[in-house]
Amino acid sequence: MKFASKATVCEVGPRDGVQNLPPLNVPDKVKLLDLIVDAGIKEIEVGSFLGDNPDLGIGMVNTPEVFRTMNRRPGVIYRALLQTPIGAQQAADNGCEKIKLNISGSVKHYELMSGKTIKEGMAGFAEIGSISAKNNIAILGSISLAFVSPYDGLIPGKDIKEIIQNFIDCGATEISLNDTAGMATPKLVYERFCEMISAFPAVTAWAFHPHNTRGMALANIVAALEAGMTKVDSSLAGTGGCPVFKNASGNIATEDMLYMLDGMGIETGVNLEKAIVAGEFLEELVNHNGIDSYIQRLEKIKRKEKDVE
Repeated sequence: MKFASKATVCEVGPRDGVQNLPPLNVPDKVKLLDLIVDAGIKEIEVGSFLGDNPDLGIGMVNTPEVFRTMNRRPGVIYRALLQTPIGAQQAADNGCEKIKLNISGSVKHYELMSGKTIKEGMAGFAEIGSISAKNNIAILGSISLAFVSPYDGLIPGKDIKEIIQNFIDCGATEISLNDTAGMATPKLVYERFCEMISAFPAVTAWAFHPHNTRGMALANIVAALEAGMTKVDSSLAGTGGCPVFKNASGNIATEDMLYMLDGMGIETGVNLEKAIVAGEFLEELVNHNGIDSYIQRLEKIKRKEKDVE
């Protein structure tokens, strides 16, 4: 197995981890962002600019205020999720430097999420690209359910390629393939990343957004790394879930992923102990709702002065 010597950890807990919950108060969210940066994480998904689509997450309504209030540290990328030109203009108005432009590879999922067809969603890409170019905003193209869907089954590779080309045409330089329902397995993840990386050599970075609904996330990350992926989303304490799926689990826990990457000799620049502290703080903010982290469970055992072997 061959992997890159380095990987970029992109923390999505401030968005994915809390989007389905009542909004965190702004000072708490700003403190969370500071703790994440203190741990050495250099790319953070702060929230969503909802535009005209409040279904992107009730917990995101104060994203503009967070962007205006937060402490921007040098060398850290503070990005936001959005789907519409209105959201892109909100991002520009609030000083967002990178957007994660999201659409789904699943017809049914995108309809439930936005009330639009995939083609209707992509029709807004040109305007989003124009707004971003005028405001020097980088674009990461993000595809939910890029592998398999609970509604549509296996997503055809040709459909994913069409979306990626539309992303590139509007100015995206990075692409994220997302296992939003946590249904993918390592073989599918490896083959799809290999196919897309081969088809689009101009893409500068490939990212993976894995959910751990069926316990496959760590194995899928290894498969994506072997295929050439170098940026991976994770959520502190394993918080979060898609607004569309009932009782959906969140991303892989940042703490668990860091333990694996450290053990594989893959450099992330992130301090695991400090990430644990940030995860504990997020646990408190969400009242321990939806937590899914082996490392955090071990920390609780240790605090009770019990041995862990």
